[in-house]
Amino acid sequence: MSRKTRKALDCKLVGQSDIDPKYFRYEVTIQEANGEVYVAPAFGRDMQDALSRLVWTERTQAVSKLAGKRPWLQIVPLLSLFCVLGMFAVQSSVDNDPMWILVGLAALGAILAVAVVWTKYLDKH
Repeated sequence: MSRKTRKALDCKLVGQSDIDPKYFRYEVTIQEANGEVYVAPAFGRDMQDALSRLVWTERTQAVSKLAGKRPWLQIVPLLSLFCVLGMFAVQSSVDNDPMWILVGLAALGAILAVAVVWTKYLDKH
């Protein structure tokens, strides 16, 4: 059984980028799953880099559109952080040991650090 997916039909080198001479501009002809064909610009050091940047950009736009439609999804990570901290607070009161609060705050800090690193990684691409 053949499944219809998006395909890059053609990729042509247009020339060097006006902004950075190390990058090149490509025109990629894309066919959607429904048969629609369009040309998208892509920039990269080579054709593979340009295609990967184009895919990354479109994927990021799709996630942004999803987050825009469902703003409650942005609250879920915040609630999960409070749940993690709450679990450590309950354990601290059960054991009567303040070390659990410190461990919870360290876990909270680690989660926030990972979130900051992830955000910087997404902004880099």
